[in-house]
Amino acid sequence: MTKKEVKKATTNEEQVEISIEQKLEALYTLQQVDSKIDKIRAYRGELPLEVQDLEDEVAGLETRIGNLQEDAKKLASEIANYKIRIKEAEALIKKYEEQQNNVRNNREYESISKEIEYQQLDITLCEKRIKEATAKTEEITAKIAAAQQRLEERKADLAAKKEELQSIIEDTQKEEEALLKRSSECEGMIEERLLVAYKRIRKNARNGLAVVGINRDACGGCFNKIPPQHQLDICTHKKIIVCEYCGRILVDKEIIDNYKE
Repeated sequence: MTKKEVKKATTNEEQVEISIEQKLEALYTLQQVDSKIDKIRAYRGELPLEVQDLEDEVAGLETRIGNLQEDAKKLASEIANYKIRIKEAEALIKKYEEQQNNVRNNREYESISKEIEYQQLDITLCEKRIKEATAKTEEITAKIAAAQQRLEERKADLAAKKEELQSIIEDTQKEEEALLKRSSECEGMIEERLLVAYKRIRKNARNGLAVVGINRDACGGCFNKIPPQHQLDICTHKKIIVCEYCGRILVDKEIIDNYKE
């Protein structure tokens, strides 16, 4: 191999080393930025979820009240129809009673009597249905009142929670926006495959740490000892090394020291 070829190979190797080092620095920076975002969101606590739950409950109560009101309208319509049937039956009974006065024989009289009896039974049935519908209406009215009271309480709770959440968001919004922007910039420096792995590790890690340093010859995530050869590989920045126990990406002190707030 000529001197020129050796020089070219060395240069290419250095470029690979620099590329890996830059990726490691970007990964560590991304981890630090994401951890700060996690702290901001942890500061908000369960408020966003509580707000969402309250919004869902308010929507559910409004739907329930709407359905109950529709049921009440249907019952009111049924009651009105039964009352009309009663009036119609009473008019028929009056008509049949008048006809009874002009019958020519017992057969006609009995036939008209049966018609009168049928209308009277229909009136009795309608009155029974009106009582049942009225009882249901009273029950629904009570349910609407209870749901309405609950709705007002939940709306008040929701307004208070939203105000509390908004106050916290306003306190941290600018910082979070700056961190999200920096997080996006770091992600742009990391290849897709590596970024997917980073996010997967972060999701599975209880503390959200996917990139950790070496502390006293041990992984900064799971605290298991790292073999000397692996430590040497980590320090050379020639490839991405992960902990054989927890799968976290490992970086050395130099990468950590190069991190800038």
